[in-house]
Parts: sequence; C-alpha cells; structure tokens
Amino acid sequence: GMSQANNVMLDSLVSQRPDGTLIVGRGVPAQWVGHGSSISVTNFPTTNGRRLNLRITSSGRSVSLLLSGQLPSGQVLFQLPSFTHNIAATSSGSINQGTGTVTLTPRTRSVSVQLRGARVQ
Repeated sequence: GMSQANNVMLDSLVSQRPDGTLIVGRGVPAQWVGHGSSISVTNFPTTNGRRLNLRITSSGRSVSLLLSGQLPSGQVLFQLPSFTHNIAATSSGSINQGTGTVTLTPRTRSVSVQLRGARVQ
C-alpha cells in the first residue's frame, strides 16, 4: 500500500557513503516536484554517532533542502531524479547537469535549487 511506497522512498531519500558523503533526494519522484509539499527525515545516523535532520520542500520550479542537527562529516550530494539536465541555478554549491547533482560542502545548512522546468518524466 501507500505506507510501503513511503518506506521505500524514505530509504532512498538519504544514504551515506563510507567516506561520510551523504546522498540526498534520489528517491523523490519527479511528479512530487512542484506541488508545494515537504518531506522530512529526522535523526538520520551519520558518522561518529552524529544525528542529522533534513527537509526537502518544493514550490513551483524551486526545490529546497534544509539541514539541521549535527552537520555531516562529508559533502552532501543533493540529487533528485528531476534535476538531471534541468538545473537553472542553485543558491549554494556546484552543479553537475549530467548527473543532476548539486554538491554542497559539509557546512552548508540550506540550499535552494531552481529548475528549468517542472518536468514530469
């Protein structure tokens, strides 16, 4: 049912590489973008017992990520499926259009990514 789908999405919403790099947003479906919704993950365990909270919000062609709690030890890769070849601008970090990734430093607390279009794949 729906709860099962939600669990799958949350599992793929944030993951961590052995080097501490966090990958955020892979599980967010393209049709979710642009509907003014938000998705939150609380107390995600990162390295050295740190706990991180994150929230992804979407409004129109903008998708924002807000991090709170203890900062990650590595970079954050903000990587929604709808970002691929579709990023117009970002308030922070560096853009890779081909992989649809905005790479943030570990100290970045928030970022807003503007899309070229709210494409539904």
